[in-house]
Amino acid sequence: MKAFLYCLYSAFILFSASGFPYPIDSIHWNHRSIVLFAPEKDEHVQAFIVETLMNDCLLQERDIKTVIITRDGFNQPANLFSPEDILLLRKKYNINSDGHTTILIGKDGQEKYRWGEETNWLYITELVDKMPLRKVEMASRPSRCSA
Repeated sequence: MKAFLYCLYSAFILFSASGFPYPIDSIHWNHRSIVLFAPEKDEHVQAFIVETLMNDCLLQERDIKTVIITRDGFNQPANLFSPEDILLLRKKYNINSDGHTTILIGKDGQEKYRWGEETNWLYITELVDKMPLRKVEMASRPSRCSA
C-alpha cells in the first residue's frame, strides 16, 4: 500500500511539474490577451470596447482575447476573474490604479507591450505579426480579414 501511494504521489508531482508550460503561480491563457486596467468605465473604456468590435476579425485571426478590468467593478467579460485573481494580476503587472494601463500578453504569459488610454490597433497587430509563433500561424493560414 505504501508503494502504491508513493507511486501515485510521484506521478502527481511529475505530471504537475511537466504538464504546465508556465510557472504555477502565473496566470496564463492559451491565447494572446490584451488587458485594459482602468479606474472606471469611462470614455476610454467605451472607446476600447467599440474599437475591439471594429477590429474583431483582426483580433480573432491573431487569437487575441480582450479583457477589461476597472477599479469600480466593471469587468468584461464579467466573472472571468475572482477579486483575488484581479489583485494578483494588478500586482504581477505592477498596475497603478489611478490611470489606464493596457497590456499585450503573449501566449507564453509574458508581457509583450504596455500602453495607456488609446490603442494603436495597427501597431498592435503588426507587433503581434512579428512574433515567432504568429509567423508560424501566418505561414499555415492565409488571412481571412480584409485590410
